[in-house]
Amino acid sequence: MFSEILSLTLIEPVKGYRVELTAEEPQWSYRTVHDALTDGWQIVQFPHLQASFDDTDLDVIGYEFILQKMEVVYD
Repeated sequence: MFSEILSLTLIEPVKGYRVELTAEEPQWSYRTVHDALTDGWQIVQFPHLQASFDDTDLDVIGYEFILQKMEVVYD
């Protein structure tokens, strides 16, 4: 939660939205998950370690947080 964010995917909750995967890093206003929490984001899924952790074999994303922030949007 206090480590620097390494990767992210932003998903907008609007009809027809599609995630575009590119080599460019998305702009994100926070350095850590904790920084996002202090700005009103909520954690909706904590990391779930399904396999034992081994520093030599990184086959599990064991530190993935899923965040959401609800905002009112006016058309």
